[in-house]
Amino acid sequence: MKLITVTNKEQLQDLYDNWAMTWEGLREDDFEVALAHCCKEGENGTGYLVKGNVMNDICHLTGDNAYPDDLNIFAIKDFKGLAMTVGARWMTDIIDNNARRESFHPFK
Repeated sequence: MKLITVTNKEQLQDLYDNWAMTWEGLREDDFEVALAHCCKEGENGTGYLVKGNVMNDICHLTGDNAYPDDLNIFAIKDFKGLAMTVGARWMTDIIDNNARRESFHPFK
């Protein structure tokens, strides 16, 4: 398993633009399981980890809308299947919903 820690706006926008399958609050022990079940055949098994504080900073999340700083937000770009069947959401859904609540969109 390859794990890339997202630390900047460009990396987060790549996940947004590619409709990454995303889990909020996934435990580190489950990253490999998510990759094994959700990566496309032949893909190299790359997961992306966004910490809550990074999402808060880039998306200007505040108050009740902010994530705990150490929350794991785990994403896969090259996935198979439908996100809802595995308890995931699209990264676009997460960011767009937060943008509506905060009246700020980091990518528009």
